[in-house]
Amino acid sequence: MPLLILIILLSVPYLEFLVFLEVGSAIGGFQALLLTILTAVIGVYLIRQQGIMVLNRMHETLQRGESPVEDILHGVFLLVAGLFFLLPGFITDSIAVLLAAPPIRAVLGKIIVQNIRNSFYKNTSGYKNSSNSPEGIIINGEYEEEKDNPKNIDHKD
Repeated sequence: MPLLILIILLSVPYLEFLVFLEVGSAIGGFQALLLTILTAVIGVYLIRQQGIMVLNRMHETLQRGESPVEDILHGVFLLVAGLFFLLPGFITDSIAVLLAAPPIRAVLGKIIVQNIRNSFYKNTSGYKNSSNSPEGIIINGEYEEEKDNPKNIDHKD
């Protein structure tokens, strides 16, 4: 997993540079630079507006006494989208646009929640624990047995 993260961290700037060169050769370097800055400004503005809407929806959900898990996931996706908008490049801006779209965030949120639920139920069922023990979940601990001492017994009158 760390190797995959390293490969992504090294390949994304390289790919962004190649795409920027292609776009720059098609529309001009200065126009490509202006387009990158414009997408960052518009993207951050849109993320801010949607973030306020998500916060209001989360507040309403909490007022009803319901769990705001989906709204929290929407907020996380908006945070990642905002960071991607701030990174210069057309690939990260494209990913940010996808993460900023509410229907895509909803689908991704449902997938993540379902995966978390599945892994939680798989790990907490009696016979499917990490030790593969047929007895079920094993809890290790220590205890100390105390003798009945009349000084420690609480009497209720």
